[in-house]
Order: sequence, then C-alpha cells, then structure tokens
Amino acid sequence: MNKFNTEMKYTILLMSFLFMSCNSQPKNNIFTSEFGYSIILPEKWAEYEDEENLNAFFDTENWTGNLRITVIELDRNIDDNYIEKEYIRLTNAEKIITQNGYTGFKYLEKSQDGLMYYWQLFHKNKMFVCSFVLNLENNTKLKEAEIEKVEKIINSIKAFNKTKP
Repeated sequence: MNKFNTEMKYTILLMSFLFMSCNSQPKNNIFTSEFGYSIILPEKWAEYEDEENLNAFFDTENWTGNLRITVIELDRNIDDNYIEKEYIRLTNAEKIITQNGYTGFKYLEKSQDGLMYYWQLFHKNKMFVCSFVLNLENNTKLKEAEIEKVEKIINSIKAFNKTKP
C-alpha cells in the first residue's frame, strides 16, 4: 500500500506540474488580413495602418521594431524558376520553407537605421514580402529573441482566396 501511495503522489505532482505549464504558455491571436492571408500574432502584438496592400505590426508591451507584410498578387502562379532566380540574385539569402509549405528565402541588410531583416515567401500567385528593422544598439540576446518571435509569425502565414465585394 505504501508503494501505491508514493506512486500516486508522484502522479498527482506530475499532473499538477503539467497543468501549471500549460497555463503559462503565451497566448496568441489569429490576425486575418483583408489582403488574403492570416497569421498567428503573440498576445501583446497589434496591427497599425500603414500603406496599401501592407499590414504592419508591433509589440505593444516592449517595442523593438515594426514587422511589415506586403502581399503582391500576380496574374499567374509563381514557378520554381522565378524563385531560384530571385534567390541567386540575393547573394546572402538563405532558403526557407514555412510550416504551411510555402517556399522562399530570408536575408539581412545593414543600414544606418539598423539591421533590416527580409523574408520573401511564395504561394501560388502570391508573394509575401516581410521586413523587420532592429536597432544596431540592441544587445545580441534581445535581437535573437525578437527575430525568433518575428520568424514564428512569418512561419504561420497562411494564404486564402479573398472574396470579391
């Protein structure tokens, strides 16, 4: 009976720990764009108005930069040949595939404003151009954490067909 009580205590302790861990996960919000895509935003992120065919987002609690997503719709599907030419044109690009299977690449440019991160994703006839600027003076750990957040958002992009009014 003692062995049973000990095992039961460990089981209850483990279940309590798992329950507490589940509750401490950050909350996310699904943002649906009028430009034919959705993304998963962290809880403290919000959209603001910017330019046509562009959504812009930022962290309302700890601002470090603005994520901009521009959607370009072409009259035909984008083929692998086009993607490869764009990739070769950018000498410092790295190929990526999102969780939804969209192919593309990412690259980094330095400017006087800071580090400019770019992502280009392709899905059927849509090209998503994403950018995020980080201050050069931010410490490396902060930059890495912020880019990780932004990449999770970009990885969640999911295209859909817009309904015409």
